[in-house]
Amino acid sequence: MTMSESLLLKVITPEKEYIYDNCDSVSFCVSDNQKGNGGGRYGIRKGHAKAVFSLDNGKLSASKNSEGVVEMITSSGFAKVEDNTVTVIVDELQII
Repeated sequence: MTMSESLLLKVITPEKEYIYDNCDSVSFCVSDNQKGNGGGRYGIRKGHAKAVFSLDNGKLSASKNSEGVVEMITSSGFAKVEDNTVTVIVDELQII
């Protein structure tokens, strides 16, 4: 695992790839599990273990020093966390 200074956020849609570097944290809406529980907002910080998340429609945000780097509304999709990189794959997004 690399120990970079910060998180890298990649948001991929069918039309475009957005890259935001130098983030302290990334948060997004996760889907309920098959039993209907476990959903809500989930946050990622530097050093997070490898993981894959099923995303629900909702707000995705990234910040640095408690200041917003980016906020967007995304469709459902997936997020992968590995080596201080958060890769989000969705069909649609709206930057707010």
